[in-house]
Amino acid sequence: MLASLKSFSYLATRGLLLGLLLLGLLMFGSGMAQADDTFDTKERFKNPAKIPTHILHYLNKQSNREAIASCQEAKPHELFEAETISLNQSTKAYLVKPARSCLCTAVTCPVWLLQAKGSTAKLLWHMPATSVVEVLDKKLNGYRKIKEAYTDEAHGSESIWSWDRVNYTEIYKNSWKMDPDKKCRLGEETIQLVDGKMVNHTIKCPQD
Repeated sequence: MLASLKSFSYLATRGLLLGLLLLGLLMFGSGMAQADDTFDTKERFKNPAKIPTHILHYLNKQSNREAIASCQEAKPHELFEAETISLNQSTKAYLVKPARSCLCTAVTCPVWLLQAKGSTAKLLWHMPATSVVEVLDKKLNGYRKIKEAYTDEAHGSESIWSWDRVNYTEIYKNSWKMDPDKKCRLGEETIQLVDGKMVNHTIKCPQD
């Protein structure tokens, strides 16, 4: 009888520990899924995905021909790299950027967000030049929002894009330039309100 009780206690304790471990793993996985995905356009993707052939064809057609010509030693499939992004639980897309610096400037690179639809490529979002892209956990109309920004010593810009059920549209933008005398940022902030109205705010240096 005593042996049976000890055996039951052991199994119960082991089951509880396994249950807690499983719960911890599920909570960790959930936290990872909810985290924003941040990408530096000048750095290589950490988890590169194979780009479908029809998306490569689209990129080669849309890209600057002079820039592609400057990448003389690179083959077409070597010019770009992609990482798979989950826009929601059931929808995935390819975040694509150049894999070669010859397609970028010193500070920025172009980026595309594309879906593979059968034998065609569907463009969801594109920025001709940016430095950092964040795919946010916050959603609108079922898809995650996108934040992108670039900056240097003289000027910069930050934008947020949301899904309007057809493509991504800009709902917030802050563009600025540095005042060399007052050492502060001058610019304009544009916000899209809930009713779709765009509101502009001028950003000025603080008064002396």
